[in-house]
Amino acid sequence: MLQPQPKRKRAFTKRSRTGCRTCRIRHVKCDETPGACRNCSSNGWTCEGYEVNRLPRRTEVHHSSSDESSFRSITPPLATGFRWATTADEKRCVNFFLYRTIPGITSFYDSSLWQKLILQMSCTEPAVYHAVVALSAINQHLERDGIPIPGSNAESTWYRFALEQSMRSFGLLNKRHILKDPQLREVLLVCCLLFIMLELVCGHYDDATVHLRSGLAILKEMKIQRHRLGASLVPVEESLLEAFLHLEAQATHHGVMRDGLRLDNQLILENQYELCLYEFKNLHDAQQAFNPLMNTVFPFLERCWSRPEAEIMANYGTLHAKQQRLFSCVNQYGTFLYRFRERQYHRLNAKQQRAADMIRLNHMTLDLNLKTCLYTRGCPEPVWFIDDYKDLMAESLAVMERFKERPLMTIDAVITPALFTVGARCPDYSLRYEAVDALRAWPRCEGYLNSLLIADLVEEGMRAELRHLWSEIQTGVRSTPPGLYFEEQKDGGVVVRVGVKGSPMARYLALTPNAMLRTALMSVQSSPYWTCVRATGLLPATGKGLSQKKFLEIYDYE
Repeated sequence: MLQPQPKRKRAFTKRSRTGCRTCRIRHVKCDETPGACRNCSSNGWTCEGYEVNRLPRRTEVHHSSSDESSFRSITPPLATGFRWATTADEKRCVNFFLYRTIPGITSFYDSSLWQKLILQMSCTEPAVYHAVVALSAINQHLERDGIPIPGSNAESTWYRFALEQSMRSFGLLNKRHILKDPQLREVLLVCCLLFIMLELVCGHYDDATVHLRSGLAILKEMKIQRHRLGASLVPVEESLLEAFLHLEAQATHHGVMRDGLRLDNQLILENQYELCLYEFKNLHDAQQAFNPLMNTVFPFLERCWSRPEAEIMANYGTLHAKQQRLFSCVNQYGTFLYRFRERQYHRLNAKQQRAADMIRLNHMTLDLNLKTCLYTRGCPEPVWFIDDYKDLMAESLAVMERFKERPLMTIDAVITPALFTVGARCPDYSLRYEAVDALRAWPRCEGYLNSLLIADLVEEGMRAELRHLWSEIQTGVRSTPPGLYFEEQKDGGVVVRVGVKGSPMARYLALTPNAMLRTALMSVQSSPYWTCVRATGLLPATGKGLSQKKFLEIYDYE
């Protein structure tokens, strides 16, 4: 009787992870000859060289709640849509981009830019593909380690892999530039946007601004204009234009580009904005009418907040006229938004309702900032504004509660500007501390606004104000306001208690400047000219290694 033969065990060999890119794609053994492997040479293949960095194996990664193993494989249209060979690491990143990065970026509002244009272009444009892989790799790294602040060491396998993918994208763009490709402009704009997002979430603000200026220069070269309803007059994706305009508005508080588009200033300030207002039929209508308003108010607030008090008073007439014009536009928009919410809110799904709430939160933020932007230290805000700050704080917390999974990064700035408004300008220090706590509980990057960095800057701004107040109290110029208690320490330092002693809501703040924050900011050349940094007095008015004359050649403050 024949005995069953034991199953033969397959010999196990450890697969090399250092072979050339071409052999790995073809799933053949590479001899790893420097320069170009013999395997490629003998078969007539083009050896694409060796990738220095590989992603860690899944078994080496400590998974978060967003476990990679739970992701579905790439959908068939996307999987078969690539016109070039791809590696396993790249496919892994594309998969993450599809099921994690895009849903996160569009968690505030739906966007055809991310959900259609960039997704489609990543299948047809190799430069966009590698930029997408780079952003996805950074996204995976930061989901595990958190959003960094400037100056922190972001070096990791993921970061080095992303850098290598970015260089591949740059190389492909340079080749297309030589060929004078008619589709190059749109490809460049999409890659610029992906690079901006990548640099911002890594805390590289100067590099992000370089990419932003490049994108704005391309749009300016295309002679972009607005229709009265917000659409562009040239064949460029409308949502792509809106993304650049929104980032340009945010960047005004981080250094204003001299050659920016500023399409919306003319629309708003020359009494054409009323033509954009009509009964909103859907969320898209409400957003399209709000975008030009927000993109104009942001730069105006920067001008009011960053100028010395004497300059504000000298130009008060001009600033007040612009303030009233913008305030009128905000009020007119508010009327149409209120009507839309009354008629349509109950018909929206859960995500659309959350988006409508965020539009209202943005509107409340602009409204309160415009009311208070011309108040200075010599003429502080009246206490009756405290109720407005309380309403804004309550609305911010309510919107935050509606996010089960909070986005790591978005282009739209909504939550952080609202909390910054309360934390930086409210007359009630207890409420300001509540805003700081909320910012730290929302560790996210909304365009240029890193909530953790903003929390540190708001707290440093409070220190600067309280040091000034303490000096006035000591000289008898002012008395101690209610709710604040200054305590001198044995080492000569001063600690301020905000709230009732022993209460769980009481906060203690040492008035010594935050040296670690100063060091972090010094790693960014433009940081001394950021609006919130200028308010703290933490840095001198020149960047590290960047003279004021040279800085003003790059950044415009008029």
